[in-house]
Amino acid sequence: MPRTGKHPLKLDKKQPAAPQTFQRVSVCTVTHIPTLAGYWEHSLDVLKLFFESLYASTDIPFDLLVFDNASCPEAQNYLLEQQRGGKIQFLHFSAYNLKKLGGMNALFSIAPGEFVAFADSDVYFLPGWLEESLRVLEAFPEAGQVSALPTIDKTRHYIGQTLRGVAGDSALQVERGQLIPESFIEAHRLSIGREREEYLQNAGAREDLRITRNGVSAYLSAQDFQFITRRKVIQQVLPLEVRRPEEYYDPIYSPVFEIKTDEQGWWRLSTTRYLIHHMGNQVPDLKNELAGVAEISAGRKTPPAQKNSARWWKRVTHIHIIRALLKKIYAWAYALLFES
Repeated sequence: MPRTGKHPLKLDKKQPAAPQTFQRVSVCTVTHIPTLAGYWEHSLDVLKLFFESLYASTDIPFDLLVFDNASCPEAQNYLLEQQRGGKIQFLHFSAYNLKKLGGMNALFSIAPGEFVAFADSDVYFLPGWLEESLRVLEAFPEAGQVSALPTIDKTRHYIGQTLRGVAGDSALQVERGQLIPESFIEAHRLSIGREREEYLQNAGAREDLRITRNGVSAYLSAQDFQFITRRKVIQQVLPLEVRRPEEYYDPIYSPVFEIKTDEQGWWRLSTTRYLIHHMGNQVPDLKNELAGVAEISAGRKTPPAQKNSARWWKRVTHIHIIRALLKKIYAWAYALLFES
């Protein structure tokens, strides 16, 4: 209630306008860069590449939501610049580090989209990541989590309902074996800084499962650092909090979303193409790490409903950018990230 005058909005006697229409897809990320020294020395450069690749590789309109966990002034200023430039639609700063689960709880509770995509702020996006993820979600309405890359690690974790659902659907085409391309496995291994022997040993006995329905295929595989889900799934699993000691994994992240998704009967899948890449705490050597990945992924045709000729040219352009380390089209980013 005002002390003097009348509230300007109350002076408008016309029927209230319909609320603003949000985008069908909400993209969410959580940031935490407390300093630009030590472990986090290159993290701001990684964050900038996250934004650059997201907007360069995403054709479908989306709203971007960012929750910042007590980052340093330099990182916060960068986020404010992105918001003022129209790149961020929802930006929340926390004075405390609420960790990844805290940020996810906040973002998921306000994300307005029918589909909600989450990615750690050290993810590099490749062209088609969102289109292919949505294609899998639409082909498999049972899916509650779809990652935009197939991997051999964590594939057997929290997919009990997925396995039971697949086994009970005789209409599905199911393939088993070592199906994920070796270049995909190698690219992801390099992205997380693991020696090959250690990585394969931790992955354990391998059997890739690929399912197909109405011409759309997906792997039984999902990752916590990048995925897309549905609003109705989020409504079933919030709040994300550790309920039992056995659900605790480490101080950074515990797989509560994955556990609750499985409990609710949702499937956890991935695209058959390698469409996002983990960067970590330093700018990656994309040319070497993605060698062979882009060619294999680009070799698959886009869905018939899309404009194949225009999207083919855009894919070729982006592949060139990846292989040339963004030398020409993103000259300013190249100078900042690779020559400074």
